[in-house]
Amino acid sequence: MTAPPHGGRLVQRELSESDRARRDSELAHLPKIRPAIDDLYDAEQIATGAYSPLEGFMDRATFERVLATNRLPNDLPWSMPILLTPPGPENAATIAGVKPGDDVAILDDMGRFIAVLHLSEKFTPDRAAWAKATYGTNEVQHPNVADIQATGDVALAGKIDLVRRLDLPTGTDEMTPVDTRAFFEKKGWKRVAAYQCRNPPHTAHEYLQRLTLERDDVDALLIHPVVGRLKKGDYRPDVILESYRALVKNYHSPDRVHLAAFSITMRYAGPKAALFLAIVRQNFGCTSYIVGRDQAGVGKYYDPYACHKIFDEYPLGIQALRYDEAWLCKRCGWMATMKTCPHPASDRVDTSQTRIRKALSDGQPLPAEILRPEVAEILRQPNVTQG
Repeated sequence: MTAPPHGGRLVQRELSESDRARRDSELAHLPKIRPAIDDLYDAEQIATGAYSPLEGFMDRATFERVLATNRLPNDLPWSMPILLTPPGPENAATIAGVKPGDDVAILDDMGRFIAVLHLSEKFTPDRAAWAKATYGTNEVQHPNVADIQATGDVALAGKIDLVRRLDLPTGTDEMTPVDTRAFFEKKGWKRVAAYQCRNPPHTAHEYLQRLTLERDDVDALLIHPVVGRLKKGDYRPDVILESYRALVKNYHSPDRVHLAAFSITMRYAGPKAALFLAIVRQNFGCTSYIVGRDQAGVGKYYDPYACHKIFDEYPLGIQALRYDEAWLCKRCGWMATMKTCPHPASDRVDTSQTRIRKALSDGQPLPAEILRPEVAEILRQPNVTQG
């Protein structure tokens, strides 16, 4: 059995083909907004069930409850606000003119109809409280705090219906919760561990994946990188996927490992992001979730092991597999942790992405001891990170 959806029911708010044809003509007469790509990603994930039990964008009561308690009004754990806050003067007139009970057409940047919002409430979120409660800071140096400052002044709440999916560059690599659950069933996988990532793999990542695959309570591994909008300096989504394809093809068993893309805007919220990303992977049908050191962290904003501890406070229907920091020990000759390696820090080889990115930016050779050659070859391509 795959994991039950968070809240017990997989939300499905995607219109059928016949309904889409009918709604296209109706949408032309609705008030229209063009939100940021972050909100479009969220609309699709709500509609396809990845954010179950959410059926739409949060109202004020839900938003404030999540900020205060990391729970929804029904007491289910939920750590991330999901708001629709269209920015810019081009949306302002529409927002001012709509009222609860209205339907609002959501368009992408090309003017294509993406979803219908059934407006239930308009409210002004407290940006300072939003940032502090979610990210632990109001410093605009934090990428998501800067994002909050750039949102529109008014949040639009209500259930949504997805008219068409986004035209994503990930193509067939993108899978919905219905897709992954059907895939797991076809493969006979009942106990699937999810691996969250947003960087190309190095040996420490592969080590955690292999440790997980050795467990008796794991049938298979879903490698599920976030490849939507990332922060400046992160790797391009196509580079992340190409790197993982190389790793899976050459070093993982196809009978036990599957790679799929997950297009959302990354929340660098440390422990709260780890909890949110685990809930999402439960909705995709995974029964366990790998949590490494400083998952979803950025800079020095979070205790590196707070992402482990949060799962004790908010138990979920998915098991957290918590791993300590791993490194390459020159004397051991392989990956190790404090639990397995007796040697001093001077024998450890840095496996951080910071080291790899610095080598790239300085035009220096990539550290071959921590990168598979197929991955290193991909990272040697020009402009692999986002400007």
